[in-house]
Amino acid sequence: MSKVSVIVPVYNAEKYLDKCIKSILNQTFYDIELLLVNDGSKDGSLSICKKYQMKDSRVKIINKENEGSIPTRKAGIEASTSPLITFVDADDWIDKQLVEILYQESTKSHVDITVCNMYKVLGNKNIIKRENNRHYFKEDRLYNTNEIMRDIVPAYLFGHPFPSSLCAKLYKKELFEQSGKYLNRIHFLGDDLFYNMELFLKSKKVKVIDKPLYYYRLGGFTSNYMPYLFEDIVNGYQIQKEVIEEYYIETKNTQYNGISLMLLNTLKTCLYNLFNSQLDRNGIMTSIRSYLENESILEATKNEASKTHFSNDFLNSIQTKDCNYLYRIGEEMYNKRKVKNKLVRIMSLVF
Repeated sequence: MSKVSVIVPVYNAEKYLDKCIKSILNQTFYDIELLLVNDGSKDGSLSICKKYQMKDSRVKIINKENEGSIPTRKAGIEASTSPLITFVDADDWIDKQLVEILYQESTKSHVDITVCNMYKVLGNKNIIKRENNRHYFKEDRLYNTNEIMRDIVPAYLFGHPFPSSLCAKLYKKELFEQSGKYLNRIHFLGDDLFYNMELFLKSKKVKVIDKPLYYYRLGGFTSNYMPYLFEDIVNGYQIQKEVIEEYYIETKNTQYNGISLMLLNTLKTCLYNLFNSQLDRNGIMTSIRSYLENESILEATKNEASKTHFSNDFLNSIQTKDCNYLYRIGEEMYNKRKVKNKLVRIMSLVF
């Protein structure tokens, strides 16, 4: 049995997969198993996985039909044989010392989760900036149960200033065996966030280190239409409400401020998302009208923090069901993002 399982969900990642796998197999910490979970890729990803399996006995392949990120990660967790687990996305790569440093910090401090900082990168070159310069990464810090509940988990109720990704973290496998009750209510958006929120709620000690060891490849704002996006954000809001009622009843009003802002901000993303679909104007307007019938959206507009944070025009457009106003918001976001995405793609090719 290896000491650490590294799980890589793989889906149509042939362009980046070599760099990702090499960065894992070249770790200074040798005692790992690498689980490549191929989620029904249609490109050459599986062949690349097999190439490395032939070269290194630490590589294991799980080949499955396409099901999405949640079942793919779950398959990796179930197949892992190590007491500690870390995740790497197939288009990213890691510092050669990531596993060694996280393992040492985890065992030395006897923690449930160890978190490192990460870099954002464009292309394969080192055009880099810090991913997270918030106060969590000003210095190395050990969090106890009360501090986790006070300082880390609430971040997932306020738009997650604490990193929501499963990557750049080392977990005790036993945490996953006790968690996952929210995941069957999420299709895609927020799966990392709600998984992590539950994992941290169950953790007694967490170590955060400032050192950036994970390289996250920037790809711009997604231009793929997500048909379940609105359902995900509303279900996420309901999950957050349940967490507040169970764990944060004494600070209930403050936490409700956070999830209301988060929901309405993500509603704008839903408006943008509609313009990535094949819907015509009438189809988009029909979708917007259905959004405005949702009780959670209306509830969030009545929150005191929402009244302060958002313009009266935006809140009134929801309450009066002004679909034309919200249509224009989505259209403007789409046009701006289209230019930004094009620039990011060009820079990624150049560098």
